[in-house]
Amino acid sequence: MNKEYVIRLIQTFNPQWTGKKTNTPEFKREIHEKINKYLNKKQIIALTGMRRVGKTTVMKQLMADMPQKKCIYFSFDETDLQSKEVLNFVINYFINNFDAKYLFFDEIHYIPDWQGILKRYYDTSNLKFIISGSASLHIRKGRESLAGRIMYFHLPPLEFREFLALNKEKLALKGNLKQIYEQTLPRKEFFEKQFKEYIYKGGFPEIACENDEEYIRNYIKEMVVRKIVLEDIPEIMEIKRKDALYDLFKFACKESSNIFEINNLANMLGMNAETVSNYLIYLKLSYLIKISETYSKSIATRIKKNKKIYATHPCIAFAVLNYGKNILDVEQLVGQYVETLFAEKFFWRSKEKYEVDAVIEGQDDELLPIEIKYRNRIVKNDLKGLLKFYDKFKCKKGIVVTKDYLKEETIDGRKIQYIPAWLYLLKSKK
Repeated sequence: MNKEYVIRLIQTFNPQWTGKKTNTPEFKREIHEKINKYLNKKQIIALTGMRRVGKTTVMKQLMADMPQKKCIYFSFDETDLQSKEVLNFVINYFINNFDAKYLFFDEIHYIPDWQGILKRYYDTSNLKFIISGSASLHIRKGRESLAGRIMYFHLPPLEFREFLALNKEKLALKGNLKQIYEQTLPRKEFFEKQFKEYIYKGGFPEIACENDEEYIRNYIKEMVVRKIVLEDIPEIMEIKRKDALYDLFKFACKESSNIFEINNLANMLGMNAETVSNYLIYLKLSYLIKISETYSKSIATRIKKNKKIYATHPCIAFAVLNYGKNILDVEQLVGQYVETLFAEKFFWRSKEKYEVDAVIEGQDDELLPIEIKYRNRIVKNDLKGLLKFYDKFKCKKGIVVTKDYLKEETIDGRKIQYIPAWLYLLKSKK
């Protein structure tokens, strides 16, 4: 380890020690407020999320809210810095030279046994650790050894509300969905247009205001997908065929929102089913894909049934598949990718192939079925799966996500609420 180089980096990363201001964007991710509540608690805060979603920015914005000379930031992204020796040196340098309190460590998952080192300092000092990692593959390995000492926060791609805020659209929407709809109705066409922009490029802060289609696609493919698939995952896990891993992810992009079968995928890729299953887990833990199970009260049934696969955000799939913005005019195809934004832990599919796109489990085992119909015209026949789900599980209400209209109706005593996709995503989850 080159101690002089590490010290210079510490000073470079922390201009606040010399009275300089750390410049951070005015825009703050919604997770900022959630984490802020826990900064005075003892537990380690772990911030996870895929590359380029803004973890470093969140950390520096959190630092800006604290006594500046009690904070340190250090990134372990460089290969030469990825050792236990460097991590111990940085911590001890801060303890010996400053009134230590808050330590922000970026990409800590590159350090072997980082969890053991943090556990020792956690148990013997009054330090507060805030850490980040681009993949949960290693960060979550610390769950067992740091049990009771660590809290996890996941930073997803931008929400639609955040995308609008980045584009200088300040919203002060209050009330229920109907009231929010009335507040936005004079600008309905604007929000519909912005929703299309969000689908195409809205997952990542750095390109939220970008208009060059080629740059958008290359940014996502090179800065996000290839880095994760060809570098991050192989570095952490034993990957014999990077090409197959990339092909599997490309399949997930093309078939996003569709049901898949492990053995069919294995045959297609010329691999065994166990390897394909493992690769899917790696992609999921790296936040590139989401997988949804068939809803059933029986866990054994859930395990046996086929699952649905989704690209984490439509813009990722569009980039990998080299789609231009003209894809947004193909209503049927766009609807497939809008569904990825509403993917939940469960969907539902009966033996007769009636289907509901998403199922949310509420309190007291209450279920909320959600059907995605991103189109201009919806007829009763489109609701067969939803109505069958009502009958089977005795639901009180359900939601149909539409392209452009809001209404409520009752069909055979069953309440259905129709909500435009852009409006549903505008309502805060807080």
